[in-house]
Amino acid sequence: MNYNTLNDIAYLGFLCLILLGLWFFRSAWFKGASGEFWVRSALRSRLGAADYTLLNDLTLPVRGGTTQIDHVVVSIHGIFVVETKNMSGWIFGSADQRTWTQTFRRKKFKMQNPTHQNFKHVKAVQELLGVPQRKIHNVVAFVGSARARTPMPSNVVWSVRELVRYIKSFDQLLFSEDEVPALVKKLSDGAVETNRKTRRDHVNHVQSLSGQQGTMLAKCPRCGSAMAKRTNRKSGSQFLGCSNYPKCKGTRRIQ
Repeated sequence: MNYNTLNDIAYLGFLCLILLGLWFFRSAWFKGASGEFWVRSALRSRLGAADYTLLNDLTLPVRGGTTQIDHVVVSIHGIFVVETKNMSGWIFGSADQRTWTQTFRRKKFKMQNPTHQNFKHVKAVQELLGVPQRKIHNVVAFVGSARARTPMPSNVVWSVRELVRYIKSFDQLLFSEDEVPALVKKLSDGAVETNRKTRRDHVNHVQSLSGQQGTMLAKCPRCGSAMAKRTNRKSGSQFLGCSNYPKCKGTRRIQ
């Protein structure tokens, strides 16, 4: 093998690394993971650690299974249960509607009302801590490029900056400074260890729920967005597809 051949091989290897890097950084998985990381980093840096305690990716036990919560912020002004949505396109919905609509590239996708979805997380936190529901705030944060096309509830925000501003807008004293560490410990101790088995059990629990509403509780394995039941045009079989399609093509089987 001569010197020129070695140079060609090295050059091709270098190109492959560049292409692999481009694919990775443009993948839906990376965008979803980076979105979650950005929210965690922003909340940690913009909310004072002395006043707010941040917990991430909590899996809490519920009747018949588990539920996964993106972020929980504990403070003397209440407990903020945050559901993040890294999505694109236009979002249509209202506080009372069971399902909302996402339009993306002239296609429409149904998703469960995220405030209703997050209410289940709020109830899980409430049952674990044994505190009044009025002390727990239900917050939904769209952190991608998605924007609302209809009037939205005040607890739905559209950027990390709005999320931080919303949390800081609460100034009523709901817990004493001595209660906050105890609440954080109870949440941490009550959470289920997150691993492959718990994730699989959670998905199986979600998929066992009846009807379309149950399927939309599942999260995409690639980007973390909500999933909805779809039908294969050729075979007629049903599957769970990412609500962020075609930007993300994550799927799950319906068992």
